[in-house]
Amino acid sequence: MKVLIANPPWENDIGYGCRSNTRWPHIRKDKYLIFPIYIAYAAAVLEKEGIEVSVIDAVAEEYDSEAFKEAVKNEKPDLCFIETSTPTIYQDINNASIIKGLDDIEVYLFGTHATIYHMEILGKYDFIDGVLRREFEYTIRDIGKGRPLQEVEGLSYRDNGEIKINKDRPPIMNLDELPFPAWHLFNMEYYESHLYKSPSAWVITSRGCPFQCTYCMWPDIMYGHKQRYRSAENICDEMETLIKQFGVREIRLDDDTFALNPKHVINLCNEIERRGINRKIGWTCFGHASQSNEEIYKRLSETGCFKIDFGIESGSPKVLKDIKKSLDPDKARNTVKICKKYGLEVYCDFMIGFPHETEDDINMSIDLAKSLDCDYIQVSYVIPYPGTRMYADGVKEGFLKYPYDWEKYAACEPMISSGNIDIEKLQKIYRKFWISFYLRPKLIFRKFIKAMSSFDEFKRISGGFISFMKRFIL
Repeated sequence: MKVLIANPPWENDIGYGCRSNTRWPHIRKDKYLIFPIYIAYAAAVLEKEGIEVSVIDAVAEEYDSEAFKEAVKNEKPDLCFIETSTPTIYQDINNASIIKGLDDIEVYLFGTHATIYHMEILGKYDFIDGVLRREFEYTIRDIGKGRPLQEVEGLSYRDNGEIKINKDRPPIMNLDELPFPAWHLFNMEYYESHLYKSPSAWVITSRGCPFQCTYCMWPDIMYGHKQRYRSAENICDEMETLIKQFGVREIRLDDDTFALNPKHVINLCNEIERRGINRKIGWTCFGHASQSNEEIYKRLSETGCFKIDFGIESGSPKVLKDIKKSLDPDKARNTVKICKKYGLEVYCDFMIGFPHETEDDINMSIDLAKSLDCDYIQVSYVIPYPGTRMYADGVKEGFLKYPYDWEKYAACEPMISSGNIDIEKLQKIYRKFWISFYLRPKLIFRKFIKAMSSFDEFKRISGGFISFMKRFIL
């Protein structure tokens, strides 16, 4: 039995599609791809069971459907598991059809969109053998081992023309039992970024998020609201493996909210320090700006963390309340101030285009970004993906521009029209947000000084400048 796991092509006329291991599938002009770590975990689980497995990241390879077909033919798999997303679902299904026609390969879909619409997909497309719902590593393992399909938890499948829905698979509670991702099956150079020293890598230390934000799809669809943690020892074993085998110089901890639980954070920092990992690499992480425990940020700084990301989303208390974002702007200011006290760079994420958001609300976000004086920001249009409470509200209340036009969900344009700001004006405000933040003399001067501090910082900052120019100026 040979298994193939694929991140299939995302063909578009704009740029590069980022689907795998991202909370918001999107297209951007420059090629910045996230390492498909969950596919790598699934491949490692299969290898641990002695099952032959290969992977294809068609987005990284820049394959179109024809090139993808040839790559699959060369692998000669018995089973093919294809990742899906909302904006690519029709392309994903088309590619599944192409693969099915090669040699009657068994074809299964997984991912957020397939999880939500598993019944509709199986009912409409008889060439798809099944859909893996939610967390998928062990579901792929069971199918790969030849377990009877009726016994595979988390699987929806077709049996003699009848659609069968197996019971949900419980989340993996002991994350330490997972083998490390199968990095050796990927060309790691595809996932390098100007944001990190090369070579770099991504690590997950927990799964799940305890918060209830109405726009966020991963907790509701894939990984749940109970945060599950790996042990500090297991995480550090992985870090040391990456350092020894791949010469990794920087690591990004890509948990939804890493710097939230003081015990988890401080235990890991202590273990990093005990092993001397902080003398070999730098690392970054996600946090939650409501967490103002000063000891957390002190230990992060002391043990090699140099940057932390916060999802701020909005500077408007009204919007934050509406989207159930557990954040107070004043507390966010205090948290960022603490981070800066300990020399941590701060990256803040914002979104615009929320339901019933006004121009004044967005101006509050712009003002907050500037007053935080963070080092980096990300501004995105709000994309209410199917499966989120915001999407359900949008269908019910009629504020979605494209409730079922899935290709539009690629984060390239506003998706919500609630009558407060017209779409053309919102697009202008989006550009204004980016430019008014990054072209501040104070920030430009700070970046220039930092760029002169080392060759690595020069590469990081000049790479960011080029990316900014491509997206907003040129």
